[in-house]
Amino acid sequence: MPHAAAEHPTWAEINLSALRNNLEWVQGKLSRPTRILAVVKADAYGHGAVGVAGALTKIGVDYFGVAHVREGEILRSSGVECSILILSETMPELVFRVARGRFSQTVYTESFIDVLEDAARKSGVQIPVHLKIDTGMGRVGALPEDVPKLFGRLSRSAHLKFEGIYTHFARADETARAPTLTQLDRFQNALRLCGDTSHLILHAANSAALLHFPETHLDMVRVGILLYGISPIVPEKATEDLTPVMSLKTDLLHIKDVPAGTPLSYGGTFATIRPSRIATIAVGYADGLPSRVSNRAFALVRGKRFPLVGRVTMDMTMLDVTDGAAEVGDEVVLIGAQGVEQIRAEEMAALAEEIPYEIVCGIGKRIPRILVGSYDTIPKVATAKF
Repeated sequence: MPHAAAEHPTWAEINLSALRNNLEWVQGKLSRPTRILAVVKADAYGHGAVGVAGALTKIGVDYFGVAHVREGEILRSSGVECSILILSETMPELVFRVARGRFSQTVYTESFIDVLEDAARKSGVQIPVHLKIDTGMGRVGALPEDVPKLFGRLSRSAHLKFEGIYTHFARADETARAPTLTQLDRFQNALRLCGDTSHLILHAANSAALLHFPETHLDMVRVGILLYGISPIVPEKATEDLTPVMSLKTDLLHIKDVPAGTPLSYGGTFATIRPSRIATIAVGYADGLPSRVSNRAFALVRGKRFPLVGRVTMDMTMLDVTDGAAEVGDEVVLIGAQGVEQIRAEEMAALAEEIPYEIVCGIGKRIPRILVGSYDTIPKVATAKF
């Protein structure tokens, strides 16, 4: 079928109806009315941050989460006006861009707070800040014993608007509950040492915690992978109603008949054992198809699975289509549904010995993201009142 990325033989369809469905599903899992922060870092996990955030803005998401200033600026330039939280401290030389972009900024060190406050004062604005506590992830965040001092510093600031406090769970995707509950306890103990936090947005739950730890939902949840229709816990029957947002599709470029014993692709890691029809498709590891799925994965053509054969190359991969109908120009699905068959990112990840996050985040930048479906019928998400 013709597609909107006619200048490129491979494209990713981003289904806004699925995005709507997944947000409704997340809303139904909340243990209380609470704010939703949609995590759209890494180009919305490879789905295209501008398109995803544009749709979610109209739906009624309260916050967006990004990794750094540039990601926030891309959203602002596309017309996103709601709160955008930068999820780690910003390099000191970029703090004036935090002020200009009207971003909420994560803080966890006194030295950075000093730099940020100076930038806010010179810019004539109040910069909203969220204090991050390291309760067991070990990456970034203030240690619990340092939190009361930083809490007091932020509470007294004339140029920083103290907006929230949060932490991040390291093991919420595991069946063992103790590690996550220990982190939650550390977080709550640190808050008790600070005194009154009722005016602040407290948040801890990521996608995995949202599923299995309702006590972590607090005032806001940070939802990433669930919005994109992928479970953070594999396998996870509780998420079967989620709809994958991304489909990776390409065109069938070429078909040839080869005799038995024909080696295919670099290194001859596959050789035909019978006379075969071999199809070449316009996708490779430069597009995000992991080389580890060589001779292991499948693609869909006319609703039927065909095996990938030979090594995945930079721009092209081969399929053995001997056992079915296929013609040049056919649409080929690497991730997504065709007819009654479906290949999910989770399946591709298992074959590549990766996690599903890596599959969708790894879809190359040269692949156009094509928005399909509609988000117009979703009711506005209920939010907590502060």
